[in-house]
Amino acid sequence: MPLGPPTAATKFQPPTPVMSWVERKRLTASLAAGGNKRLALLHGPAGYGKSTLAAQWVAELAHADFAVAWFSLDKDDNNTIWFMSHLIESLLKAGAELDPQLLQLLQERPDDAEKYVVPSIINALAESGRSTVIALDDWHRILDPRTLAVLERLLDEGPESLRFVITSRTRNGLPLGRLRVRDQLVEVDATSLRFDHRESWQLLVGINRLELTNDDIDSLLESTDGWAAALQLTSLSLRGQSDVSGIVRKISGRHQAIGEYLAENVLDTLEPEVLDFLLSTSITERTCADLAATLSGVRRGQAMLEEVQARDLFLQPLDVDGSWYRYHHLFVEYLRKRLERDEPDRVAELHRKAAHWYAEHNHTSEAVDHALTAGDIEFAVDVVESDAMLKVEHSQMSTLLAMVEKLPASRVEPRPRLQMAIAWANCLLHFPKESRIALEQAEILLGPDSGLGTEDQEELRLEALVVRRCLEMYADQIVPTNDLRVLVLESTKPLRPWIVSVAANIVTYAELQKGSFAAALATQDAARMAHDQTSGPFSEVYGHCFAGLAAFAQLDIDTAQRHLEDALELGRRSAGRQSHAAKLAGGLLGELLYLRGAFGEAEKLLVEAQELGAHAGVADFMMATYSTLARLRVLRGDVEGATQAIEAGEKIAAALDLPRLSTRLMADRANLGFPWQDDGRTAFAYPHITDAADDSRELATLASMLLSGRPGSATTTAALAVKLLARRRAHGNEYEILYARLALAEALQAAGHQEEAEAEFKDVLVISHSLDLPMVLVERRQNCRELLRSLSGAVESGAWVPNDTAAIHAFIGRILELGKIFGRDGGGAVAVAHDFTEPATAALVPGRRGAPVLSEREQEILTLVERGLSNREIAQALYIGINTVKWYLKSLFVTFGVSNRQQCVDAAREFQLLDQ
Repeated sequence: MPLGPPTAATKFQPPTPVMSWVERKRLTASLAAGGNKRLALLHGPAGYGKSTLAAQWVAELAHADFAVAWFSLDKDDNNTIWFMSHLIESLLKAGAELDPQLLQLLQERPDDAEKYVVPSIINALAESGRSTVIALDDWHRILDPRTLAVLERLLDEGPESLRFVITSRTRNGLPLGRLRVRDQLVEVDATSLRFDHRESWQLLVGINRLELTNDDIDSLLESTDGWAAALQLTSLSLRGQSDVSGIVRKISGRHQAIGEYLAENVLDTLEPEVLDFLLSTSITERTCADLAATLSGVRRGQAMLEEVQARDLFLQPLDVDGSWYRYHHLFVEYLRKRLERDEPDRVAELHRKAAHWYAEHNHTSEAVDHALTAGDIEFAVDVVESDAMLKVEHSQMSTLLAMVEKLPASRVEPRPRLQMAIAWANCLLHFPKESRIALEQAEILLGPDSGLGTEDQEELRLEALVVRRCLEMYADQIVPTNDLRVLVLESTKPLRPWIVSVAANIVTYAELQKGSFAAALATQDAARMAHDQTSGPFSEVYGHCFAGLAAFAQLDIDTAQRHLEDALELGRRSAGRQSHAAKLAGGLLGELLYLRGAFGEAEKLLVEAQELGAHAGVADFMMATYSTLARLRVLRGDVEGATQAIEAGEKIAAALDLPRLSTRLMADRANLGFPWQDDGRTAFAYPHITDAADDSRELATLASMLLSGRPGSATTTAALAVKLLARRRAHGNEYEILYARLALAEALQAAGHQEEAEAEFKDVLVISHSLDLPMVLVERRQNCRELLRSLSGAVESGAWVPNDTAAIHAFIGRILELGKIFGRDGGGAVAVAHDFTEPATAALVPGRRGAPVLSEREQEILTLVERGLSNREIAQALYIGINTVKWYLKSLFVTFGVSNRQQCVDAAREFQLLDQ
């Protein structure tokens, strides 16, 4: 499925000359004299040769080993998502090492995609080190403020190796003041663009072989004011004329008058069939053989195009093999005016033909545009409606909504299928208000007058029910599921797989919140066929994620990891690494890998998941992402980054009203020793939210008591922990029970009940070891650390002889080495974060010999250090905080026993950890 409106490859190619170009050496020399300035702006009215000059200049830059990304703008690019999509395509065609799946991110974050895409472009170009020029042709078409801001950020923050060549009819929409102050701007204006005598002679005499005197050329220069388009048109009208000088003397007046006069003279000399072909094919922005044949009725479309080109009738090839062409923009304007003047009744029919041709060839945007111009609004709506749900199932929600925006609202309103697709698109993009409006409109339309059969109406009603329940799920409500189970999952009537698949996921979500984890897994098993039959990966990825959550809650960690890895692989394979589906799975898998001590891969997945922001699915996914990322960053010593992660999550919780997320992050603040405050909210509509909020409050209170070093009486501390444990046992989530038991052990130890604390702690330790979850214990406080040391001594002395004694003892040592346990000297995680002297991977391999074993993140940072990047540049490239970079460097220095960057690189080379 395309990620945006289908585009011809010619959009990303500079224009090529019909015969030969007039060499604008004086202007390219002026641009070259400007040095390595960020922006070369070529601006002037239509027909002044801006695009031609830009093409000549970027050709010179290409010879100087610049990578050239050419991007011809059209009206659809006045949409931020499509602009960035086409910009990425142009850079990919230029050889930039961008992740192509950034295109998917544009679909899934239509409201703020540039927040992540623009830094990715900047970092990729900076990392490549190759000089790159982005040429934007016809920038005046862009008026959208968001799109203007994207270019402004690229101009302001792009690497030194990045340059821009921009053509425009105006100087608007560009930060020219700042660029001029920084001496990063070179301009070529209309005055400079005017042809001089030498250039005019080259065009008229050297290329077009006209017999003109110097006086004739001077006369034309005076009358046309050096306007390139008028001079080009003049060259056509003067061919074959006996009194060339006499005609030249008659040409005078305004540019518009000159153009019209010359165009009429050119058109009036053509054979009727050629003129008709020109007029018929003028209504599209570009044309090819089949499209031209469809519009003109001429069977030999390619032959006619080649004849028109051979006769120099302002037809420009757009690709090297001559498949696509376009007329000179001024010439085509006169063709269209002539068509409207002489044959107005044909205009609508030609646009209608173009609309049908584009629709048949899957160029939806052009099909809609021509259908609307033809006045055939119903066909335009049909085109959008025909593949609307296909776009939804392939996560192309933003493209669908952009197409709908082109249509008159009055014609979209009475279409129940289209309204349902709009409801889905907005639902999946977390725009609940817009989704409900479309959903209600679709439901109103169902009835005798809908034009749909009884079975179709029944299916749409069931689909509306699923959309409504999906909206409730995203709002973190426990939804009624009996209707979904009976009407959809147990239905004997054939339903679209998408409806069944999503319904199964919603039922699974409700079972998870009720603590029915076995039932949740059973529901997913039963939905496997529906998942497999959906056309896109989105719903199946959700199914695997929910199954992973259910298995995790039962402490079946290996099964949970398998489901989450399957979800991640499916999302990446079907939609790409940067896809919404892959990032949803990545957040949950990142949490699990973190708990197992695989910090490098966990951090990468969590950072990618964080990019989804408020579009990150249900509250459980967001809790995994923001909570785990904050804890990991504290472990890395990046307190600032941890705070930012928590604050980002809190903003989303407030915006979407997700109390489970906000109270979970409140508890994280308390556990990490950050300032926290209870909002005091107690009235919740759903029991699972009330339970979660109460759990978080008790965790936060308990953490504060333990971190303060004044836990109060044994009764107060232990009672709070016992209450927490009882609630969690009632819910049945074994993983949460494990954490509650650990909190109880800490509370008992802090209150002086050592024997009881050790008894509780032993079970937690053994379970954590059997599941390979060291971070369950690493994250704890001073009390936990003392218990670990006490049990370690008991094992060594023989006072405690657990099964697999050696493995348990090694596990304790691993935990103590991993982080020296949060809460040194009674402090919290923040205090200890600065005490870390060894990277986690070093602790994972105690007593290692030979080459150090580095994590993926350590290897990435080491490689960037070798390339000479600064800490800030490394942070930008890897989307991590600068303090995190500093901590990793300190850890690498300790690992290699060095004191500076160069020594670190030299040592890594000795161990053959870097390419020589």
